[in-house]
Amino acid sequence: MVALIIFAYVVFNFRNIFGVGIFNVEDDYINSYSDGTAGVNLHIRLDHDEDNKYYLYTFIEPISTGNVANHGLLSMTIFYLNDNYHVYATTLEFGTPLSRYTDRLFLRALKYNNVTCYGNIELSLEIGGIPINDTINFQLSYIVPMGSEDYYNIDLVLFSLFFLPFFLSVIIPIALNWIFKPVFGLNLSEEDTKRDEKFVHFLQNQVRIKKEESKIAAAKKKNNIT
Repeated sequence: MVALIIFAYVVFNFRNIFGVGIFNVEDDYINSYSDGTAGVNLHIRLDHDEDNKYYLYTFIEPISTGNVANHGLLSMTIFYLNDNYHVYATTLEFGTPLSRYTDRLFLRALKYNNVTCYGNIELSLEIGGIPINDTINFQLSYIVPMGSEDYYNIDLVLFSLFFLPFFLSVIIPIALNWIFKPVFGLNLSEEDTKRDEKFVHFLQNQVRIKKEESKIAAAKKKNNIT
């Protein structure tokens, strides 16, 4: 029973446990100075919501090395593209240097779409004790590796796996009856056999219905795209 509960938990939380539909990409963008380097770390994350819809998270942090102090972000201009189509743009100015910037957008992205984040950031720096402001450019792209059909297929497999223990609980006794009946004279009542056959038929229908629903949904999405 405990194993069955754990199995069901893993099936229902498969995406969260294994990070299916969550994609991360990051990079550092730096300028070099005589005393060290300074720049930003840009991290974007795509978090699948439903169908071809994602939440796009952006995280930007100032970084520096050597005898260079990076006090934070003073201003920024940032653009988002999806396969070269404009998604969102903003220009921000901060009253005091910002130590971390975060944002969240809602994005529709198809499989193999190129999601790009680019722009420039003004930084408040101190080099060798001398305060200066400097600008750094950045551009980060990511190819979306999965589409709605992939998620439907995963859901179909998980749906089938969820019923697998119940399916086996019926198949195994029937198989054992067929195997060992001639040897040991074992037998199931007619009522038990009919009940088991109905249950097997029910499970087969559920898997078939789910597969048909996935195909219909995928076809609708394809028609909407075209």
